[in-house]
Amino acid sequence: MGFDCLLVSTNQVVTPFPVYPLGVAHLLGALEEAGFQASHYDLLANGGLADLGAVLRDRDFGLIGLSIRNLDTVDSTAPEAFMDGVIETVDFIRQYSQAPLVLGGPAFSIMPETIMELLKADYGVVGEGEKMLPWLAAELAAGRTPAQKILKSKPSETVWPKVVYDQKIADHYLGWGGMLNIQTKRGCPYRCSYCSYPVLEGKAYRFRDPEEVAAEVLRVGAKYGAKAIFFTDSVFNDVQGHYLEVAEALVRAGNKTPWCGYFRPQNLTAEALALMKRAGLSAMELGTDACCNTTLAGLQKDFTFEDVVRVNDLAVSLDVPCAHFVIFGGPDETRDTIAEGLANIEKLNNTVVFAFTGIRVLPGTAMHQRAIDDGVMPAEQSLLEPFFYFSPHLEQQELDQTIREAWRGRLDRIYPAAEMQERVTRLHSKGYVGPLWDKIIKRSH
Repeated sequence: MGFDCLLVSTNQVVTPFPVYPLGVAHLLGALEEAGFQASHYDLLANGGLADLGAVLRDRDFGLIGLSIRNLDTVDSTAPEAFMDGVIETVDFIRQYSQAPLVLGGPAFSIMPETIMELLKADYGVVGEGEKMLPWLAAELAAGRTPAQKILKSKPSETVWPKVVYDQKIADHYLGWGGMLNIQTKRGCPYRCSYCSYPVLEGKAYRFRDPEEVAAEVLRVGAKYGAKAIFFTDSVFNDVQGHYLEVAEALVRAGNKTPWCGYFRPQNLTAEALALMKRAGLSAMELGTDACCNTTLAGLQKDFTFEDVVRVNDLAVSLDVPCAHFVIFGGPDETRDTIAEGLANIEKLNNTVVFAFTGIRVLPGTAMHQRAIDDGVMPAEQSLLEPFFYFSPHLEQQELDQTIREAWRGRLDRIYPAAEMQERVTRLHSKGYVGPLWDKIIKRSH
């Protein structure tokens, strides 16, 4: 068609390790299947804005897409907003090209109108772009300019085009732990009060064919050199059992590449874990989120801490290293629940625990309304900049000191969360691959 597309990844987050921009890889496949030339520029991997200028000088593009993954660090101990950097990127692009600028990515989809106005873009795609972006490219290539500027995809319209990784970009991320990312499903049926997954991907799972997933795992190892895989599903262990079908497909395919994913600490059996381990499961990241039943209920987690301990003990018995991610200071947190939570965490043997304090409030989530109802945040509060919910029953400084003192000297209990980047980076620099929770656990003993 003679209509070239450039997709630019703006993400600068590297905690706990740099993550390949998988969403753009899906979009590249969709654009290529629709007959368009499409290329990828990643600010982290390709040399920042300076080298982007050379790309824009050398070629004329009919469409430039900007993927905005994160609004900020979502860490109250190291708050950093990223939109100023995105503004700088847009201004830089406009020095070289007047091609239609199309916004997308998770951060954009959370606040599309606000970010469109801020960046003065031509179009924006909310949600999945595998259908919308090729359609928009076709319209622009034909000389038509759609009147609707913010295009919203429907979760039910999921397509799974071929996934196109850029080898140079992949090499950058493989240099930090040897991992690439794959998605086996989209959507999330759970109602965690702070989470934007249901807003972004819908409230029902939409599954990818297990045989295709297994083939993709083998392909990214053989073609791109991935030494480990991270499954980026909102929750890997869905109640429908699709994750077991994926594991069975990996076993049939003879997979030897280790993999990890996000797990819900509930409804896991020894048989399921044993199957996944045969399929290559090397570690689990558990969305535990709170440390006692009171605060779990405050986050609408719909499981108990007894469930958490049961899953952790099961993983330990099968020698599957785990990392738990927890948040202190959320709804209904008090001095008593902090003490109870810290005591509960000690029941999690042979595991790594990462702690955060405060909850980043995002529009469209239950936490947004809870923050207003609790008088923690005015209804008119802008959420473009990071704003964190802290229980009105707590003093933030006291909370911070309590956790620091409780975990002082512990290698397997990490707070503030920024410390995990230093430890993981140090291990990756020595040639270790994967999420490394087993290495941190061993060093703590």
